[in-house]
Amino acid sequence: MAKHPHHRPLPLGLGPTPALVMAPMVKQSDRAFRALVRAHGCTLCYTEMLMADEFGTDAMYRRKALGDRIDEEDHPLVVQFAANRAEDLLSAALAAQAMGADGIDINLGCPQRRAREGNYGAWLANEEKNWPLIGEMLKECVQCPALKIPVVCKIRLQHTLSATIKFAQLLEASGCALLTIHGRKLSGAPKHRDGPADLGAIAAVRQSLGIPVVSNGNVRRPEEVWRNLQCTGCEGIMCAEQLLHDPALFERGRTGPTTPRTSDPLKALTSPSAEELVDEYLGYCGTFGAEDEETFFSIWGATNGHVIREHVHRMRSDKGPSSYTKLGGKKRSLRALEEATDVEATPRVNKRSDLDLDRTPGKVFGFQKLRQAEPLYVRAYEGQKSQLGAASPVVMQTAVNLAGLKQARGLLDEAEALDRE
Repeated sequence: MAKHPHHRPLPLGLGPTPALVMAPMVKQSDRAFRALVRAHGCTLCYTEMLMADEFGTDAMYRRKALGDRIDEEDHPLVVQFAANRAEDLLSAALAAQAMGADGIDINLGCPQRRAREGNYGAWLANEEKNWPLIGEMLKECVQCPALKIPVVCKIRLQHTLSATIKFAQLLEASGCALLTIHGRKLSGAPKHRDGPADLGAIAAVRQSLGIPVVSNGNVRRPEEVWRNLQCTGCEGIMCAEQLLHDPALFERGRTGPTTPRTSDPLKALTSPSAEELVDEYLGYCGTFGAEDEETFFSIWGATNGHVIREHVHRMRSDKGPSSYTKLGGKKRSLRALEEATDVEATPRVNKRSDLDLDRTPGKVFGFQKLRQAEPLYVRAYEGQKSQLGAASPVVMQTAVNLAGLKQARGLLDEAEALDRE
């Protein structure tokens, strides 16, 4: 993807421009998923939202959130905090820096009920009377000689464009090094993503500032990554929802609509497939300790199994890679695309049916058999019996050890041992 001639450089340590950014997502910004999106074009990742007061004072909370420290391959990484007190934010920022964070983000955009009840996120920023407090939180951090990493912010559009510009300029004056803008306003509606993001407003806010700006919103297809950047002129784009459905979104969209990265348009849009991405993600889950009782994929009360299952379901939904190409003006499945283009179709297994053993020789369910093995993992997580054949073991959920994950990864001996425990 070509660099815009007027891009402002990102703060030191946060990577090149244009920045292709994975958004902070509660219960879904786990280490394994960060590794997956980085492998497919993402240049900057955020953690899930963490509570500043707990992170700064509770060593166990910090360990659950980031392990012993941020590992060498998980950079650049911005740690996002929810806070409404300057001393809490500074304490958390210093602790995050000590654990290897490349920057910290103040969450001023979360619209969820927990943010309203806790007086942080978009609910804190929505009232102009709170802006001096937010400015003081920023100043407390950026003026601390011991804090060397940049402090950035993520906001939503305010009630009016002029109010948004005023708020953004206050953040810049207070020391914000980079601003991410979600192009929708705070709403009391259950769904806070209803309607398109206002990219024109984001562009106008950027023009009023001197710091780099990242746009957030209106990306549902790979080509929209490029179009969004062209429309807003921003130094980067942040994605959340569609990146969950397609972790290779940035990789597919990085060259722009006029320069496909392969001579085969179908392959450019649909490879890697959803099954291949699930396969890769499960591999990272094993690498980063999904089966370890001392490893936590989220601090928000979700088990590792729950986090993994949600990712698998989203990646295999009808909003993933197979939705990018249409035939006859209608969306068709990857199966239909393969048949229409004379590509050899891969046998499918119905999620809700038993495994087709006729197409599955032996008992090896490794990565190459993920189309068939993954539904076994889903059923194992739900605690249901999954017969793999007369001579095969019954796989059950076993606490946090995730026997089903081992099954899907081809580790049958270990899965059998777990079943006997």
